[in-house]
Formats: sequence, C-alpha cells, structure tokens
Amino acid sequence: MFAARKRRLSAGASGAHLRTRRGAGLRGSVREEQMLRGVTTVRGQRGAGETETEMDEVASALPIARAPRASSFPLEQQIISYLFEFSRLLSIVPAVFGTLYNLHNIYHPPPNLRHSGIDYVVCTLWAILTGIQCLALTTGLLTRWQAYYPPLSTLIRLLALQAICWPATHLTLSVLNHLKRPVACWVVIGSTTCVSRSVQLWVTSNLWDHVRNAPLRVGVKGKVGERRWDWGEVGVKCVLPAGLLYFVTAWALILKGELHLRGC
Repeated sequence: MFAARKRRLSAGASGAHLRTRRGAGLRGSVREEQMLRGVTTVRGQRGAGETETEMDEVASALPIARAPRASSFPLEQQIISYLFEFSRLLSIVPAVFGTLYNLHNIYHPPPNLRHSGIDYVVCTLWAILTGIQCLALTTGLLTRWQAYYPPLSTLIRLLALQAICWPATHLTLSVLNHLKRPVACWVVIGSTTCVSRSVQLWVTSNLWDHVRNAPLRVGVKGKVGERRWDWGEVGVKCVLPAGLLYFVTAWALILKGELHLRGC
C-alpha cells in the first residue's frame, strides 16, 4: 500500500516537472522569437516591443488627423484628377485672353489712340509671363492643399483662388484704363503676379521636395517643417523673368520714342 502510494506521488511530481519544463521552453522560444524578429516596417506585422494597439497605429505624414486616404476606386481618382487639372488651368484664362487681345492689336491698333504695335508687343510679353506665373502659383498651392485637405475642400479652394484672381485682373485693367495705358496695366499685373508667386514659394517651402514635385493625384502626402525663404529659387523663378521684361520694356519704349521722332 505504501509502495503504491509512493509510486503515485513520484508520477505526479514527474508530470509537474515535465509541465514546468514545457512552459519554460515555450516562454523561452517566445522571447527568442521576439529577439530575432527585431524592428519591422511591414504594415500589419508587429515588431518587437509593440503592442497590438501600437501595431494598428499608422503614423500620419502631416501633423493633422484629417488628411484623407487615397480613394480605392480608380474611376473616382481619375475624375477628381481631371477636376483638379481643369480648375488649375482656369488660372491662365485671363492671361490667355489678354495675350490674344494684345496680339490682335499689334497688327490692328485701336484707332484714335497714340499706341503703336511696339506697345502691344510689350503687353503680350507681360501677359505671357502673367499666365506662366499664375499657373505655377496655382500648381504650388494645389500641391499644398492636396497634402492637407480632402478632395472637395481642395477643389473649393482652387475655385475660390480663381474667383479672386480673375476680378483682380479685371479691376487692374479698369482702374488703370488699359485703353489709355496698356503697357502700365500689364506691367502692374505681371509684377504683382511675380510677387504672389514668391509668396507661394515661401508658403510651400515646408513641404518635402518630393511632395512639391509630385504629379497631380489624389492623396499626396508629405512631412512638413519650418517655412524658409529660398532666395535663389525666388530670384530664378520670380525676379529674373520680371527683370528681363523690365529691360525689354525700357528699350522698347526708347525705340518707340526714336521712331516717333523720326516720323515713322
């Protein structure tokens, strides 16, 4: 009787020891797996030291929580991209009409006005510069808005920008009287557009370069930092084009005066 009881106690102790060894081995294998796993960047796979909650958190590229995800529907993405492109191209409409109007006046100057074809050549150059700068300004702001806002908010901002720029161009032409002072009107319009373009370069300077140069698409995101003035970029993209046209304008007006003195 005592021998049987001793055998049962020995068997129970052996089973408990075996279970303890199995549990220790399992915990050791888990720790070893975590050490070997290390840090992973694969989305959906938990790295060492991460909890399930941390694994599900996706770091947003921007310091806001409302940045949208790209749509999963290709047709919707295509439609939104077309709307963005159409709204972006609306920025050059005043400059295009101004260019065509001035080109027409080069060969058919308005009657009873003391303006020659030289004046309208200069106006055409300034109108072209205005269109280029307006398109670049709108593209830069669009890239920023795509990184910050959902598509509908971005589209509203694009249309609102045109609702500001178009009347501003018309107001300048009306106040300065483009029939009497066409050169002055387009010099003012082109110069203010270059200034606005320089401000846009500063506004978007805190976006990473790969975001600023990214193609137009839905869901463009990038990290932000401190804004800074890149005077080299401002000089090349804003000051240099305007400076060249000021140089051309000055010599064109001098040439016009010489031709007028000679009765040509």
